[in-house]
Amino acid sequence: MAISEKVSVRDIVVGVLLIVIFVVAMLVVRNIYRNEGLKRNAEVSTDAGNNPNHVSADVKILSIDPVKGDMTCRVEFTPEGNLAKPDGTLARDLKLYTNSSNGKQEQDFAKGKRMNAVETVIGLYDGISTDYPFDSHSAYLELYLTVAPEKKPDAAKPAPGAEPAATPAATPAATPAAAPTEGGTPAEPKKDDAAKPEEADDDNDVALAVDLFASVPGFKIEATKTKESQDDYVGIDMKVSRSSTVKFFSGFVMFLMWGATLAVLFLVLSVILRGRKIEVSMFSFLAALIFALIAVRNAQPAVPPIGTLSDFMAFFWAEVILALCLLSIIFVWLLRPAK
Repeated sequence: MAISEKVSVRDIVVGVLLIVIFVVAMLVVRNIYRNEGLKRNAEVSTDAGNNPNHVSADVKILSIDPVKGDMTCRVEFTPEGNLAKPDGTLARDLKLYTNSSNGKQEQDFAKGKRMNAVETVIGLYDGISTDYPFDSHSAYLELYLTVAPEKKPDAAKPAPGAEPAATPAATPAATPAAAPTEGGTPAEPKKDDAAKPEEADDDNDVALAVDLFASVPGFKIEATKTKESQDDYVGIDMKVSRSSTVKFFSGFVMFLMWGATLAVLFLVLSVILRGRKIEVSMFSFLAALIFALIAVRNAQPAVPPIGTLSDFMAFFWAEVILALCLLSIIFVWLLRPAK
């Protein structure tokens, strides 16, 4: 009875310790996840030089495709100050310039309408996706906003289908004489003010206040504002790499492939060199393992097609060794005399 009580108490203590260890492990993993999320996120904020008449732009990174070399961004706009009417629509025509790689680089926003969100795709450079999971890329986003020039109708151009009006002949009496100056030289006739070309407004640039938020699962993004950025022009440099979680999981997959491959290799060597009995189930086990590693390899997060660095480090080796082990054990089973 005493022994059973001691065993019972020991089992309870062991069970409690296992629960405590599990809870501590869960808290550690959760803390790692939160730190990973903070490292994965990137935020950049720029003001508009304290200009109340500006446009606020919220940039969000939607997706990253290192294979295509694309990064998709969504930009949402909010006009402020005299650029917006009380109902939130635009008070002036605006034009946005971006460095989109496969879409429109110019976007017009009409007066009296709301500024709709714009999706732009920028290119990745300085990296190749086949270096997975240690690949690193760069990206650059630029935004420039200006007031669109107003289109004025040409008054001299006749309406479609209308005959041009006859121009009256000029007579000497219709031309005003120039008033003589003190020296007797006639003064130049005054030009009509309406004939002067209207001087363009050099201050058409619109101040921008940009907030960028980048958080894409599987990627670590570092973003900084460029030195060339001004109130009306914003450039953002970004560095994109795989997150620590992706690197850890990919490393674990490579370790798993090598572990399973070495275990099978030692098993086959034991069968060949030490004369261990060959079980028929070994054939199906090895054949299934060869195809199972393909699924495990493709289960890695955002892994490119076959041919990456991780494949050369583990997957190709595992497939070749397992295939040779399967063929070796089959031929040994066929050539070994039956007992």
